[in-house]
Amino acid sequence: MKGIILFKSRYGNTRQYAKWLAEDLNFELRDFSKFKKKEIANYDQIIFGSGVYMNKMDKIQKVLKMFRDKPIVIFSCAGNPGIEKEIEDIKMYNFHHDELSFHHFFYLPGGVDFSKVTGFMKFLINIFRKILEKKKNKTYEEEQILKGFTDPTHYVDRKHIKKIVEFIHQT
Repeated sequence: MKGIILFKSRYGNTRQYAKWLAEDLNFELRDFSKFKKKEIANYDQIIFGSGVYMNKMDKIQKVLKMFRDKPIVIFSCAGNPGIEKEIEDIKMYNFHHDELSFHHFFYLPGGVDFSKVTGFMKFLINIFRKILEKKKNKTYEEEQILKGFTDPTHYVDRKHIKKIVEFIHQT
């Protein structure tokens, strides 16, 4: 079986998961920007991984369009250790129901380190931070986001790819 792991990673967490998956599955590893649609037929299995930024998976619309005729495994990597509501929000924001039925989706915990954010995104995040700081009666999730500004989190662990590896071996 010939497979490839495609990824889009800004801060390295998604890239790390993609690297581990490629090692465990003996798949090729490539940044999504270097993959062409005409190459799809060259692979039996394709996995795409992306970080999540403000509930949006990087390049997901392009991926869904490119792979509308071939089911693939998709994983997202975000800052929390697996809060179900946030995982559902990621699914709802990035996929239609029929896309989730066609492709196979997995969530992998990443981490939050706002010191790595640059440019316009840093500007937006700082506005968001100020709004959250002024908010009364913050939710637990909002408190955790604020905590991320002073205490970076890192949940990336090789053990989290186990379900994806098992799924690929079963197909």
